[in-house]
Amino acid sequence: MYSFNLVTEKWIPCILPDGTREDKSIREALIDAPEIQEIFDESPLVTGALHRLLLAILHRSFKHGYGPIDNKEWNEIWIQGHFHQELFERYLELHRDRFDLFDDNYPFYQCVSLASEDASPKSEPISVGNLLHDSAIYLNKATLFDHGIEATLQFLTPAEASRFLVAFQSYAIGGFSSLSKPRVKGEGSAKGAPLVKGALCFVQGNNLFETLMLNMVIFSPEGDEPLPSENDDKPAWELDVETRPEESIVKGYFHLLTWQSRRICFIPEYDRSGNVVIGNVLIRKGNQLPDNNTLSGKDPMLAFYKRLKPGEGQDPWPPVTFHKDREMWRDSLSLFQSIEEKNARPKILDWVNDRIENGYLQPSAVYHTSLLGLVSVQATIALWHHERLPLPLKYLQDETLVSNLKEALEIAEEAGRLLGPGFVNIEFLDKRGNQKSASVPSPLRTLASEILPKDRNGKAAPDVVRKTIDSLSPARPYWAALGIVFNRLVIDLAQDESEGRRTSLGRWASEIRNAARGAFEETARSLDRTGRMLKAVSLAGNEFDTRLFNILKPYLNNTKKGGEK
Repeated sequence: MYSFNLVTEKWIPCILPDGTREDKSIREALIDAPEIQEIFDESPLVTGALHRLLLAILHRSFKHGYGPIDNKEWNEIWIQGHFHQELFERYLELHRDRFDLFDDNYPFYQCVSLASEDASPKSEPISVGNLLHDSAIYLNKATLFDHGIEATLQFLTPAEASRFLVAFQSYAIGGFSSLSKPRVKGEGSAKGAPLVKGALCFVQGNNLFETLMLNMVIFSPEGDEPLPSENDDKPAWELDVETRPEESIVKGYFHLLTWQSRRICFIPEYDRSGNVVIGNVLIRKGNQLPDNNTLSGKDPMLAFYKRLKPGEGQDPWPPVTFHKDREMWRDSLSLFQSIEEKNARPKILDWVNDRIENGYLQPSAVYHTSLLGLVSVQATIALWHHERLPLPLKYLQDETLVSNLKEALEIAEEAGRLLGPGFVNIEFLDKRGNQKSASVPSPLRTLASEILPKDRNGKAAPDVVRKTIDSLSPARPYWAALGIVFNRLVIDLAQDESEGRRTSLGRWASEIRNAARGAFEETARSLDRTGRMLKAVSLAGNEFDTRLFNILKPYLNNTKKGGEK
């Protein structure tokens, strides 16, 4: 008989204060939470899914079967500095069998009926590599992470399989790929899991206890907090009925945190050393969110934006997500600020703000936000991402501070357009001294137009101009350089007491100048050193310096043309 109980077996990757990694069981992770720096896995999908799993356990272990029911109950635990061991120990013991990866009747996060001799249809086992988002086996396509072949992965240990199982239920990509055959008539392809199209956001404290507490929302079904709940809202492991391949609305917070997007069944075996391993798995379609069932107002760990003109079947309030060529920090305003009928920050930040107003958290405190997720294009994973941003709590209450951050981001975007393939707006005085504006080609567009062959009208083909600029990628080093110093800007602005926070904005403008110049010069060095090329670089360079100077001059003191001090 196989057994691997997640309550007592070591499988959760924990980082200790000295930086070393130690795998812990669910029980150990909750007991040792004040002494654990954080939960961290190489896969950000695993990291995010594990936090949601532990939160579901903690919420369920309160005496009401849910909680904390109000700020007072939350604060009692916060002051205590550790979780109520008696409560979660009692809960874990009560449902101990349901946390066994290989239980005969209710294996954790799985459907044992898939492996039954009477199963209809009789599913074909597939490689366990289909659970790994970073494996070339997943989707049967090579990915950015692993260019191996199926034979390179033969087995997973139960600990590894448990981590990937939890992540897969939250992040399974839609389509037929990674599903066991045969396909069932009428069953259709599987939809993506709820978190596939969103950037998961959680607040990170100084240790695991603080992190879980800062993300532990008020849970009161009577008050529809954190979302309306039905009577049968339970964590997946408590359900006596197996997951069905059908559409399902979100029944409540437990249902959402432990969503079963696929029906899965591991096929364990022993390796040559007598250790339990998993080489094959059965995977079929599970619960699916209806197309018209938005997560807006339900998932507190997602930010949302309003589509101006949603198409038929489109979510009018989709979650904020990652983009392949754009770092999330550039859109950080969506995390700090909600704007009516435009965007909504994660509810988790509203609850943190509520605890500040109730005196449970200090407004001067600085935590971090962890942003985790993936980018999928046509059922193929383009990348996964884990980004950390500082969270001075002042941003949740000080609208002027948020406006200052918005101003800083707008300066960076305006300067960044100088390195793009499009047009930029300029302001000038006409002959009568009237202020005018015009749209002119960006300096990089000018550069590309000068070095490319011309048509009979003396112009380079627009599509060739764009492709040339894309191949040079001048904006990439610019945004990479600013990404390194952005976190410092967020903290500096919160601490800046100068008028209008001009000191911090001035330092930021200097960083923009250095990053933009460096990116342009790097692009110029990559070109041939012919006379024609040098002339084009000189022309575009003078234009670039002038435009950059005009953007930054309100923030840089004692500057000369071109930005030199």
